[in-house]
Amino acid sequence: MRNVLYRTLSPPSATVALLLVIATVGLAVLGPWLSPFSYDEIVGVPFGPISADHWLGTDFLGRDAFSRFLFGGQTLLLIAVLATGLAFLIAVPTGIYSGLRRGPLDYGLIAVSDVIYALPPAIFLLVLLASTGPSLTTVVFGIVFLHVPRVLRIVRLITIDVSKNEFVEAAFARGEGWIAVCFRDILPNILPPVFADFGVRLCGSIILYASLSYLGLGLPPPAADWGMMISENRIGITISPWLAIAPALAIATFSVAVNVLADRFARSVGTSKRE
Repeated sequence: MRNVLYRTLSPPSATVALLLVIATVGLAVLGPWLSPFSYDEIVGVPFGPISADHWLGTDFLGRDAFSRFLFGGQTLLLIAVLATGLAFLIAVPTGIYSGLRRGPLDYGLIAVSDVIYALPPAIFLLVLLASTGPSLTTVVFGIVFLHVPRVLRIVRLITIDVSKNEFVEAAFARGEGWIAVCFRDILPNILPPVFADFGVRLCGSIILYASLSYLGLGLPPPAADWGMMISENRIGITISPWLAIAPALAIATFSVAVNVLADRFARSVGTSKRE
């Protein structure tokens, strides 16, 4: 494990990515306790300038933008991590079993995943929320529903390729069951692409939720949310551009850093196994 961590963080880009991820998560977790004002407290005039008391000025209602920025990361990161994690918990074992066992179950799962895969993610989520009403639970369910078939197809294809190796045939020859082969022989050998794909899906979850929040389908006002901050202050983008730039930059930084770190970790796991 120590060698894997060393390989992961050996390039400067991976180390920088890790620091950015830690900083963003720390900001989201500790932000509410560091905030100088409440997220819904009106403290000045709308679109007030940056000052010693208001590090990002004030928003369109006169609330302290920096305080809202500190409050705004928790929900976005929580929803993205929760939805992506649930999708992988469902899709990885199902994809391994489907690719290893094949048969009618495999054909049925692929047929269903083809239908879901064809759905435009943003439009599907908008229709889902329009029919059920804005709800964070619905958002999580919708993102999981969209991710599962995509992850399942990738895991299934990799499993089919790995299952052709002799050690899998030897495991079956020893009399090991399907579940044991899935988790002891297949799973450790598909971790690199799974980790790499996790970074991509997490970025997708962040963008999807931020887009919904921008459209007003995330947390209800006056709650603070990075996506909502961009939407709320777009009318004053020429007066106080930093009100939209700060949350957008935080979202982009975390997404890119997670993707770089996950990809590097996947490469490190694969390299250590080959050696």
